[in-house]
Amino acid sequence: MENNPYGRDHLMVIAAVRYSLGRMTYIVSDCCDWIIGNWNSWPENVKRIIQRDIEEKFREDDQFRADDYEYRPLGMDCDRAQWERVRKLWKKEENNGIR
Repeated sequence: MENNPYGRDHLMVIAAVRYSLGRMTYIVSDCCDWIIGNWNSWPENVKRIIQRDIEEKFREDDQFRADDYEYRPLGMDCDRAQWERVRKLWKKEENNGIR
């Protein structure tokens, strides 16, 4: 197996994102900064998985907020704002016709 800092098939990238989604600690902003800083170095299939996972969590969070639940799948407002920063990565690509 090659020495890949992101693990086999970038598994550690996906695992870090999934671990951080819904957390309400420093890990959210650190993970989001890391995603933004490394986004262009990851293969398209990894980016699509991250996008799918985050968009799914946004749909859940939107529904929980609409139903006025106390629990929020994306965490507190400050955590959601961090994920919004990441979400801009593919929104920008979509606007530029990349995806």
